[in-house]
Amino acid sequence: MTKKFLSLSTGVAVVALMAGAPNAFAQVAINQSSTNNSPLTNNGTVTTNAGNLGVGATLGVSASGAVSSTSVTGIDQAFNAPTFGNATQAATNGTYGSGDVVSNTGTLTIGAGNAGAGSSAQIGASGAVASLSVTGIGGVTNTAFGANTVGNVTQGTGIPNSTGVAITNNIDVTNSGSIGASGLALLGNGSSASISATGAMASVSSAAIGATSFGGTTIGNVGQSVLNVGVISNTSTGLTVGALSGAGTSASVSATGAGASISVASLNSAGVTGSTIGSIDQKAASLTGVTNTGGTITTGAISGTGSGVSIGATGGSSSVSLASNGSNAAVNTIGTVTQYGGSAAAVTNTGTIASGPLTGIGSSASISATGSAASFSASSIGDTTVGGIPVVGNISQTSSTNAAVQNTGGITLTAGNMGNGASAAVSAMGAGSFVSFRSVK
Repeated sequence: MTKKFLSLSTGVAVVALMAGAPNAFAQVAINQSSTNNSPLTNNGTVTTNAGNLGVGATLGVSASGAVSSTSVTGIDQAFNAPTFGNATQAATNGTYGSGDVVSNTGTLTIGAGNAGAGSSAQIGASGAVASLSVTGIGGVTNTAFGANTVGNVTQGTGIPNSTGVAITNNIDVTNSGSIGASGLALLGNGSSASISATGAMASVSSAAIGATSFGGTTIGNVGQSVLNVGVISNTSTGLTVGALSGAGTSASVSATGAGASISVASLNSAGVTGSTIGSIDQKAASLTGVTNTGGTITTGAISGTGSGVSIGATGGSSSVSLASNGSNAAVNTIGTVTQYGGSAAAVTNTGTIASGPLTGIGSSASISATGSAASFSASSIGDTTVGGIPVVGNISQTSSTNAAVQNTGGITLTAGNMGNGASAAVSAMGAGSFVSFRSVK
């Protein structure tokens, strides 16, 4: 039986909104496990008339197989130091060889307006997902957020060449559809529009957006093991939005087989305290084909600091990203980092980008196809203070690709000067290991 608008998921969410006072939240341990063994389809649509998207607002049409999620979110209201113990997450989507699929054919049509800080418009299909996030969005009142503590985080186990159960997608995932929002300006910091197809994903993130202070996040050791066995296809017809003027705004169309990611970010915030993460062990492998036919991304001028548009397909990737944008450059501390990204089947990407000029500091436009990657990056873009170089232990990276990688695409920018550190690139890469430290003012 096909199920519509259905996913098997477990989640813990702590949300502080203006309507209620923040309270402390403590949980000794988090144990989450999700398993989906049914086909899943969604062909819904969302249409809005003219109007703004509020701070942290979301518009979405999605189909998701198995999801385990833990989140702490403050939107114009401070959270009071949420504290968690160890977090263990498992997610398995589908039975290999069953012929089941996850399919999303939805569309978003959005009237004219401005997108507020941290708001998003999303179309996507995903197989198996594990996520843990801490996000503070200050908005109009520029709220201050307390410190957050999380114990060791385990998102799947095993792979490569080891026993255990990874965050696993076993069946095909397909996504098609479009976002039509030519009059929507991504004005708010960290606002985004995206279309995606994802096999298996594990993510840990901490983000401060427009806050007067952010106590940072302390996380124990993090282990992520992710495996994709299904064919991943994104056949989007395209994405249209207005100008990208907010810091860290983005518009993207993507297909990913398996991904393990950790990110710490601050956008247009002050008083940010650096985060601390223990040792990191990431493994991500995709065994079947990944195809993205991104259509066309059309945008206005890309003037926001660190803003960007992208179309991409990726087999297996592990990434750690530490990003500060228009904020005080806090110093993050990371333990030993071990990363593996692997791809065993073809990765194909096509698409075009037609946008206004890249006038923003560190802004970007990219079209890419990547077999496998292991990456560690730290960046400071337009920050208010100098510094922020992280304290990091040893970094060990391995990437392996064993099939063809193909990219076809073109980028057209209207006339205008490029901002400091801005970039436009079309690329294909088999396997890559990267460590990057970047500062642009």
